[in-house]
Amino acid sequence: MQHLLSVDDMKESFIFDLWSKASDQKDGFSDVLKNKILTNLFYEPSTRTSSSFYSAMVRQGGSVIPINNVKFSSAIKGESLEDTIITMGTMSDCIVLRHPEIGSVDKAAKVSSVPIINAGDGEGEHPTQTLLDGFTIYYNHKKNIDNLRITMVGDLKNGRTVKSLVKLLSRYSGNYFNFVSPKDLRFPQDSIPKKSFETDKIENVIADTDVLYVTRVQTERGSDHEYSLSTEQLNLLPKNSIVMHPLPRVNEIPRDFDNDPRAKYFDQMIYGLWCRMVLLEGIMS
Repeated sequence: MQHLLSVDDMKESFIFDLWSKASDQKDGFSDVLKNKILTNLFYEPSTRTSSSFYSAMVRQGGSVIPINNVKFSSAIKGESLEDTIITMGTMSDCIVLRHPEIGSVDKAAKVSSVPIINAGDGEGEHPTQTLLDGFTIYYNHKKNIDNLRITMVGDLKNGRTVKSLVKLLSRYSGNYFNFVSPKDLRFPQDSIPKKSFETDKIENVIADTDVLYVTRVQTERGSDHEYSLSTEQLNLLPKNSIVMHPLPRVNEIPRDFDNDPRAKYFDQMIYGLWCRMVLLEGIMS
């Protein structure tokens, strides 16, 4: 794989091979990426994605050039994205890019001499988050990713993680989607799956949910709603369901639910590390 820009770049064989290898990582260390260098180029704030790629690279013997605040880079002087990519390509073997504009990763890929990994492009996609989200479902549903009822809650208009995950899960048979949001934050209608239901009331669907995927309001993209789920609402979920959140959490899920066995949002970070370790090895080794 030269670049990973979209969920569409990931074939089924690639996904399941990565998930199979990810489950064998278990906090392992190696030197498989010794003498390799990764550039983390983040034009937007990040805690988990940036740190996860950093950790995944170092755990395999590699090094990282961290550019996590572009105001301290030449971008503040007016340097174009393309020139920055060309520059960093001369110094590293792969670039992880987060940028506020949809299509930025395509511009980067056209001029890059090294692989580009999309770590989020505005309201567009976040394919490595989708890999770890899909793995979370796969790992906790006995390696099954079909015939599930998935309920998405929150800012479904602006949340890129939701869009990418729906694109992935729509490939598999029998999956049904519930979209729960205010009307002005609804999932894009031109991308909505045929097997789906929309509502603004979680009570309409929560008792019949296998996967509850909760997202925060994207205030940085102009959303101004506030919402939260109560422990009483979450307890309506089936006992074998799982609750996910791409994080950061604001107040969407109460902290007293964190120790519930259905809560998998902190496990997602562990799974993300495993998936990114396999991904970086596959791209750079």
